[in-house]
Amino acid sequence: MENILEINNSKIISNILNRAFLAFAQEYNFTKENAPNHLAYINSDGIEIWLNNGLKMYGYKMDDKIIGCVGYSFYKEQIYLIERLATLPEYRNLGVGKKLMGFIENKIRNMGGKIVEIHVTDKNIVLKKWYREQGYVEKKIEEVNIPGIKKVPFKACVMNKELI
Repeated sequence: MENILEINNSKIISNILNRAFLAFAQEYNFTKENAPNHLAYINSDGIEIWLNNGLKMYGYKMDDKIIGCVGYSFYKEQIYLIERLATLPEYRNLGVGKKLMGFIENKIRNMGGKIVEIHVTDKNIVLKKWYREQGYVEKKIEEVNIPGIKKVPFKACVMNKELI
């Protein structure tokens, strides 16, 4: 049985994010030292901060196990950020990401959101292509600034989609 439910367990969320993003981080030499806030290394304390600052997270449950997640937060006016989309590696290519995106876009639309925005590591060509296939348009490339870190080894690609 499959379903999507709200999740607040920061340990479950961090486990999914860490496992889902580790191979990409390793491929591009992102480490805990040079990219400590990268999703491959975020810990449950970091997740708690996000949840306490308004991030709402949802998990995709299959056979009594949460195998994917996605979140959203209010950005400004009628614009929302979709964040932390991840599927455990062994469950990829089953349509979980598309189902989570459809769910979260509908939720935002029902709350009056008109535009959704995502931030993707610019080096992740495969993921940017996947988002384009979901109707997202690249808007800009920007530097990532993390307090206490001189410079992270990547830029962010900002993409958005108008909800109709």
